[in-house]
Amino acid sequence: MLTATEKRFIKYWEEQRQGGKVKYYLLYILLGTFIAILVLSFLTQVLGLGLPQNLLFIVIGSFCVVTIATVLTWWLNEKKFKGIIQREVREGMKRDEENGNGK
Repeated sequence: MLTATEKRFIKYWEEQRQGGKVKYYLLYILLGTFIAILVLSFLTQVLGLGLPQNLLFIVIGSFCVVTIATVLTWWLNEKKFKGIIQREVREGMKRDEENGNGK
């Protein structure tokens, strides 16, 4: 039986994966990199580390971190999604066998 949290996750993940992995990667990597650059640039200014010298490092670092996070998120969500679906299929088959409908 699906919990309310699992139902929400399945609905959310079905919507996210609708466009495919490449579309998901492009969206989250590009947007995430942009946001990470802004945040890290702000932090370097606040900490007095100097922006012009560190700009290339900030861009490359942001891209790498966001790319790793995006790929891991896709992989973990797919694993969770497939696990829930497989569990529900097994439970459904078990219920059918118990009710004598498994023939």
